[in-house]
Amino acid sequence: MKTLLIDVDGTLIDSYPGIRASFLHTLDAMGHPHPGEDILSRIAGPPMEQTMRAVGMTPDEAHQAVEIYLRHYGEGSWANAEPYPGMRELLARWKEKGFQVCTATSKGEHFARQSLELYGMIDFIDFLGAAEENGPRRSKESVIAHVLDSLALRGTQPDILMIGDRIHDFDGAATFGIDAVACAWGYGDADEHAKARWTATNTRHLEDIVDEWNEQS
Repeated sequence: MKTLLIDVDGTLIDSYPGIRASFLHTLDAMGHPHPGEDILSRIAGPPMEQTMRAVGMTPDEAHQAVEIYLRHYGEGSWANAEPYPGMRELLARWKEKGFQVCTATSKGEHFARQSLELYGMIDFIDFLGAAEENGPRRSKESVIAHVLDSLALRGTQPDILMIGDRIHDFDGAATFGIDAVACAWGYGDADEHAKARWTATNTRHLEDIVDEWNEQS
């Protein structure tokens, strides 16, 4: 059985509006200045503590900021999002084709499950691979390792494909020798997409790439 590892934010769901709102709330609560839109547009995807550190917070400040962020996000910002058109239907087709469909997201497990339930995607997910809101499993590498170990997939890397939109998706997959597809509709740029083996411009193109990979691998 071939396995698809799929990112959530920027791949299945456009969650940027809610992430942005909670991020700005956190900066205000911490008395921290707002960065420019060029920085704000790239906050979705990486672990939030990395983003807090990237805007100049100390490790202790970043830890406190993540707690504020998660509290605000859980009060409703998590639902300030939209599924990308066609992705729910594509998940259903992948299941029909016999793929094992898993997530591999830096989003916390609780919020990942809530989001996928809200948009009717959870029924097509065989294993929910996600970060821990308050635990050591935060990086993309640790999330992928969690999926591989939970499903006894170590050593089957040629039969696994990562689908995401940011550089940490592709670098995380490469750590384990897993090929990746970049989704151009997400939050990454062309330089990040270049880290993936393929770049999909829309859901039909993504489906074609996965079919080609499945036939060749």
